[in-house]
Amino acid sequence: MLGILVLAPILMGAIAVILQHKIMKPIIYIFQLLYTGFAYYMFMLVKNNGPQVLNFGGYEDRLALSLYADSLSIFLVLVTAVFYIAFLLYTTNESYAEAKFYFLFLVLQGLMMGLFLSSDLFNIFIFLEVSTVVVSILIMYSKEKQAIYDGMIYFFVNVIGSSFLLFGTGMIYRTFGLLDIRALTDAMSLLDSPSAVFIPFGLMMVTVSLKTAVTPLFSWLPKAHGTPSAPPVVSAVLSGLYIKSGVYLFIRFTQMYSAVIDLQVFFFWIGFVTAVVGFVMALGQSDIKLILAYHTVSQVGLIMMGINMASEVAFWGAVYHIFSHAIFKSTLFLTAGMIYDEYGTRNVYTIRGLFRRMPWVAVATAFAILGITGAPFFNGSISKYMIAHGTHDYWVTILLNIVNLGTTMSFVKYATMLFGKNPKEGKAKSDPYALIASLLMGITSLLTGIFGEGLTQFFFNYEVHVNVSEYIDKGYVYVLMIIAGIAFYNGIIKHGGLITRIGHMELTFNGIITSMTGYLIVILLYLSFIL
Repeated sequence: MLGILVLAPILMGAIAVILQHKIMKPIIYIFQLLYTGFAYYMFMLVKNNGPQVLNFGGYEDRLALSLYADSLSIFLVLVTAVFYIAFLLYTTNESYAEAKFYFLFLVLQGLMMGLFLSSDLFNIFIFLEVSTVVVSILIMYSKEKQAIYDGMIYFFVNVIGSSFLLFGTGMIYRTFGLLDIRALTDAMSLLDSPSAVFIPFGLMMVTVSLKTAVTPLFSWLPKAHGTPSAPPVVSAVLSGLYIKSGVYLFIRFTQMYSAVIDLQVFFFWIGFVTAVVGFVMALGQSDIKLILAYHTVSQVGLIMMGINMASEVAFWGAVYHIFSHAIFKSTLFLTAGMIYDEYGTRNVYTIRGLFRRMPWVAVATAFAILGITGAPFFNGSISKYMIAHGTHDYWVTILLNIVNLGTTMSFVKYATMLFGKNPKEGKAKSDPYALIASLLMGITSLLTGIFGEGLTQFFFNYEVHVNVSEYIDKGYVYVLMIIAGIAFYNGIIKHGGLITRIGHMELTFNGIITSMTGYLIVILLYLSFIL
């Protein structure tokens, strides 16, 4: 049955191309609801009965091509299916929402499911390559010059990046004669020397680090997620969902090598640097989509910190933050598209009076901002609370607070759009379907915070108990962060200068490729010194 999760969206996309009729959209929506119901059924099956495996070709498990669903992978499958309902609703009245678009959009859903469920390294490579093609076409869908340029940069960077995985997979197969991740996890412990897998480890980490967009491999992401003419729903699915496939593969690959290689300290610092660089770059932007794109980089850095803190509560906090980030960042990209359509600009310094001009869009945006900054009762506060409780080290707590302060500063700047004088009289007439989808996502930022404790138990079978007094203290810290963010914005950020110049620095295509090689060399040197 796992195969249905991968194949069904692809087949539905093909059917959409064949239909090309008014009945197409209702059929797609009905399909997505049924598909989400099936994803929930599979989630409950895994939750109640343990991991599920589908082997192809009649071969025994771990030698066959396999799809494998455990608590982590099936959670991401369910989240993707649910979010696609909101994304499809958002596109109902959009001019670009035609058969070809739905084909690409649904195929991408199936490919993401393949990435989450595949247990075979070569299959993962195939899914990455095909999804790279699909994403590139979606970025270039408007056929505008800038979109085509950004899409081609994304395509070539990621194809070259995926080749590192292919080479690493080839070396692993030569060493072990296996491609199944679960079989390789057991086989790693039989190695006489960890150095035998240093190079394949480094090669595979280059690919997943590029897909995750960590420092210094993130320069492609603002081009892909923030390209001016890309449909808002494409930016939402890339930042909200697709980028998480890189994080997921990072978790799987590091677990596979864990018996012989442990680079948690290294990747913790990579995560911290990524988080800081991301919010500094975001502070230097005036384009609302680029602010959001660079903050995807920053939030991925925070997730990487949580994953690599050698703490169970921090790990599941990071996984919950994957979920939380998907909600509030998708909301922000969806509302950003509506704001641009109404105001005709993406300049954060000229858009004002959202609460007066587009009150419900402003509410959805405000809820998402409260989520990403970790306001009490919103989802970001729960995931950040769990990550913070993964350490008793004072200096790690300081680092986490630096990241939170940077996020707060950026979204104090972003929130200025909500207030001020409305440049036009009256209220805007927003697309009702897009508005409903955005509001539902924004409200979910609140609900998944209020019910965060229960959801972590439901999703991960992991109990987290929020200490009320500590949570109140976190609330006081949040208020101080807001005050500091407002002070920094009015005192430094608002006036541009150095921050703006830093924000406009980016690597060329050659620079990105060079950084991949440098990143590989750094990993190999680090391994040779510590192991």
